[in-house]
Amino acid sequence: MIRLAGIYGTASALVLSGVAVAQNVSPQESAPYETPERASAPLSPSDVSVNARNQNPAAAPVAGASVQGVFAPPVPPAGPAQAVTPVFPDGAGVPVPPPVAGSYPVAPAGGAPSSDLPPPSIPASETMQAPVAPPPPPQPVLGGQPFYTQAPGAPGIPAPAAPAAPYAAPGVPAGYMPPAGYAGAGQPGMVAPVGLTQPETTRTLTLRALGLTVPMTLRGFSPLQGLDIAIPSDEVVTRAQIILDGAMSPSLLPEASSLTVTLNEQYVGTVKVDPQNAHFGPLVFDIDPIFFTRLNHLNFQFAGEYRRDCNDQHNGVLWARVSNLSKIIITTIKLPPVRKLSRLPAPFFDENVRDPLRVPFVFPHYSGQNNLKAAGIVASWFGKLADFRGATFPASITFPATGNAVEIGENIPVDSNGSPPFGPTLFEMPNPNDRWGTILVITGRTPQDVEIAARVLAFSSDTLGDVPARVVGDIALDPRKPYDAPAFVPTDRVVRFGELFAASALQHQGGAPLGIDLLFRLPPDLFTWRQHAFPLKIQVRTPAAVAFDREGARLDLLLNSNYVQSFSLASNQMWQRAEAYLPGGPSSAVAFNGSLPPWLLFGGRNQLSFNFNVLPIDRGACRRVNDQFIAEVDANSTFDFRKSYHFARLPNLAYFAGAAFPFSRLADYSQTAVVLPAQPDLVVTGAYLDLMGFFGASTQYPVVGIDLASTANLAGLSQAKDIVVLSTLDQLGAARGLLARTAYDINGQTIRLGQKTMLDGFWYLFQDKDDAGQHNNAQPVLNAPIANASLLIGGESPYAAHRSVVAILGDHPLQVQQMVASLRDRESIPAVQGDLVIKNASSITNYRNAHRYTLGTLPQWIRVEMVLEKYVLLLIIASILGTVLLVVGAARWLRNRARSRLRRNLPEEDKPLDS
Repeated sequence: MIRLAGIYGTASALVLSGVAVAQNVSPQESAPYETPERASAPLSPSDVSVNARNQNPAAAPVAGASVQGVFAPPVPPAGPAQAVTPVFPDGAGVPVPPPVAGSYPVAPAGGAPSSDLPPPSIPASETMQAPVAPPPPPQPVLGGQPFYTQAPGAPGIPAPAAPAAPYAAPGVPAGYMPPAGYAGAGQPGMVAPVGLTQPETTRTLTLRALGLTVPMTLRGFSPLQGLDIAIPSDEVVTRAQIILDGAMSPSLLPEASSLTVTLNEQYVGTVKVDPQNAHFGPLVFDIDPIFFTRLNHLNFQFAGEYRRDCNDQHNGVLWARVSNLSKIIITTIKLPPVRKLSRLPAPFFDENVRDPLRVPFVFPHYSGQNNLKAAGIVASWFGKLADFRGATFPASITFPATGNAVEIGENIPVDSNGSPPFGPTLFEMPNPNDRWGTILVITGRTPQDVEIAARVLAFSSDTLGDVPARVVGDIALDPRKPYDAPAFVPTDRVVRFGELFAASALQHQGGAPLGIDLLFRLPPDLFTWRQHAFPLKIQVRTPAAVAFDREGARLDLLLNSNYVQSFSLASNQMWQRAEAYLPGGPSSAVAFNGSLPPWLLFGGRNQLSFNFNVLPIDRGACRRVNDQFIAEVDANSTFDFRKSYHFARLPNLAYFAGAAFPFSRLADYSQTAVVLPAQPDLVVTGAYLDLMGFFGASTQYPVVGIDLASTANLAGLSQAKDIVVLSTLDQLGAARGLLARTAYDINGQTIRLGQKTMLDGFWYLFQDKDDAGQHNNAQPVLNAPIANASLLIGGESPYAAHRSVVAILGDHPLQVQQMVASLRDRESIPAVQGDLVIKNASSITNYRNAHRYTLGTLPQWIRVEMVLEKYVLLLIIASILGTVLLVVGAARWLRNRARSRLRRNLPEEDKPLDS
């Protein structure tokens, strides 16, 4: 009974492919070894695992069993049990035994205990209880009419099935009909899975997919490393296995050396040393599902000795490696959905899950650009939440077959009688095609009401209350100022680390050496005079002077994986003694003055790394040393970007791909207009929503200020805005004129390098490189067909100077969507440069041919210097000519001066001299 409660009471959140952190391991340490890439099929548990002897995979709970206070799983349909067969890279699969209809867990044959360890007790803080049946949904009265939480689909969309009989339960109004998918007299508001099995999902993940890019190397001085596995909050683990490949040093003593695997500090298994064979695996260990929580820590503890008396922990024979091709197989089932607005953004987004976010959008009244602005606001909110994960939003007119979705449109019925909404409305209902899925409905009487509901969702989702539905009122938003996006580090003041990073991110503990990585974002247009570095004041706390070798201890500072400088961690003993007499006593922090070179900073995301290189004090043979190290970067450390100006030369599509610049100058994109086809394809609409998600992630602010316009009629397009064109070539229409100041012409299905004047041809011919040293690939005459390809074009707006146009085009809607997807692909982003990017399948080519324009302001003296620096040769020639002219002019003046003196006739000049 305890274990049954553990399965359904320990909810989890499987970041089934997350950026897991392998602690204290570097590529250099792991490089010498890697297991060949071959599939490791699930095997019977290895006999080297204490808890794996003859153990069957974790069985499902008793069919239909009910435990007081614990949610009872549904009764599975009658029929033969089906084995779950994980699929491996080489196509091989080994069936995993199906769940057993019996008490959990199944005892091993022969009466042997399933584990040599007592059943673990899960602390209350680590356990997520199964959802408790909520009270009957309230029946708020809006405008004198009852408002229900269930909304059938719009015309053409199947409506949820409702119970045949009225809902009768104590405290529920007579005649109340609950939303489809809700049943059970004692559990109103809970999904009733009667006659329907819970969806079961089996995932096979390699450690590489979990973020371990190289094999994990454990050494004597770094014996503990691990990674994180998270599980969606609406799923619970029923079975789990880990399949290990790796190697251990054959020089180790078998009786004193091992590699132990734990999950959340609970024992999983042990790998012993084989002196005859360094390689081990594949070894299979069953993991008890009760060990899983929402965020799980999978750790590997290495213990090694090579001699029986004293061991040098830094000796090279002390090593063990775990291949990043090792696998984890996890089977989960869905928990009953609890549809309350207070749980948003769940179940659509889980912060523990590192996978790209996918949220389908349903438009029941799809027509032109109707409701696209509201949908863009919601998509940007999800993009803000997804952040580095990336997000995609497929558009449809029907509900998805499974899972969750967002339905948006005006006059979506709010009850079983088809009653229209009473104003801006948000409510949740079951997916008509999947009662385990949830539909978030955003509706209202008019498009303005829908937009208000979308704004409230994006900015006040935490105030909606513990209700399944709510009619909301508009919110007032202050106008944004340039460069005040929450994602960007402020550049007008000194910024403390504590304002940008959580306390947990500033501290790290483990075996030395270790590092702390801090991510921050900057606008791409920072400019400093003569590339002067930005000041960085650092304060760190370490025990380097107490338990570690203080002479060689140092802190290495890296920016975007590039070495910047090093600082000694050896403190000044004289100053420490003097501090003892100061008010407040001695300070435990060591301060350094560093700098950040501007040429190493990226527009958008940057990583500042603090690597603490320390070694324990050598206390001699057979003397135990403490190799546990703790390091902290003080929250009072500061960035200082005040000595910078906002100035950029455009077009530069790298700025757009890195930080949505120049559109992200204002966090709400209130100076941005998006031009779409008058009747966009659903795929193009999905690409638009993906782009809005990218915009929201770039500024960490929803796109509430964006305007929409049509490619068929640009009359309503504001000329004082930056413009994004998103269209297929055949629907480009009047928007072709927006590319007038770019270097390219779109004519049908071809793109050519435009030559609007005779001088343009010579300019294209003789230009060599841009400021980044990139060779221009376009020829003076370019006329290329566009076939199954997409384009990204940047240029100056034809309406106003210093305004920008970025066009995302393709010959088919799918190509448009693929180009938008490239903006969140880390492998593709480095190739997005220049003013033209052509994407053919996975190949990306970039060009730079447009005339440059500038954005931002600089002091006049810097502009003069920039002009002089740009034309150094002309400056030298002008200086020589000026010098010649000055010399010639001075010589002529002196000659004329001498002549004038000779011609002067003084009054006494002709008188004879007195003798």
